[in-house]
Amino acid sequence: MRSRQIDFDRWDEAVMRDPLPLPYGLSWWLDAATDSSWDALIVDDYRVVLPLPRLRRYGILPAYIRPPFTQQIGPYGTLRAGDVHRLLGQIPRKFQLALPLRPTIDREEVPGVYAVRKRVNYVLDLARPFATVRQGFQKRMRQYLNQQTEMEVHPVSRDQVIHLCRTQLGDKGGIRSFHWQRLAAIIDAAVDRELGYCRGMSEGGELLCVGFYPHLAGRAFNLAAASTPLGFEKRAMIHLLAHVMQTMSDRPGAAFDFEGSELPGVREFFSRFGGEDEGYFLVERKWFGLVK
Repeated sequence: MRSRQIDFDRWDEAVMRDPLPLPYGLSWWLDAATDSSWDALIVDDYRVVLPLPRLRRYGILPAYIRPPFTQQIGPYGTLRAGDVHRLLGQIPRKFQLALPLRPTIDREEVPGVYAVRKRVNYVLDLARPFATVRQGFQKRMRQYLNQQTEMEVHPVSRDQVIHLCRTQLGDKGGIRSFHWQRLAAIIDAAVDRELGYCRGMSEGGELLCVGFYPHLAGRAFNLAAASTPLGFEKRAMIHLLAHVMQTMSDRPGAAFDFEGSELPGVREFFSRFGGEDEGYFLVERKWFGLVK
């Protein structure tokens, strides 16, 4: 069904009933990430839901693929054995498909017409005192944090986050202009609901790094972040991430999700904080794109 046919209240209730609700599945996030262009599969009167972000590859081919800045699209709700097979089996074959699904699904339930790949995603347990969390950081990271510094954390605007990310990241990872438009919409939607905030680190009035951190049910997400060349030199991002982690720590169920860690240098950096690779599954139609 199309998103306009969905009872959003019941949809969001299904997402929040999930043992591990993530913001990517909420209706307002999907609207922001896709410009309201998404379909859905619903099982047993909203017991389980799976969003299907709808795009056209090359402007022609209909496709259900991951929207910008959105990971682990679903399914959400109270899953039972057979639900994943049932859901994926209902997706029309005319659609090319590449969806990031939850790491908790039973991989054996994915129908044979799909290819399944495990992707990297580091998550750090914060349900402990921050002093304990920090002991798990790589030694060199702890040394950086122990250095005397005049760097300060402060709120920044949506536009400051996007400007620095766009300046430093450019078109890396296939990022295009419309991706930044979708990020702006996601930030606005999350901040309006008090489910996200933008922070920066400065020294002497000079901005060194920025980040946008949505959060839900005690879990914060490293959704978009960038450093200036000087900020990189001063390891400002380490200080900013440590600050965010400290504000979230020592609460039941608290965690910091590094939100994807596929690039080798990024993966190595994230691993230094001592998190675990929870991963997620990328499920693709076997004839889709480069999948053989």
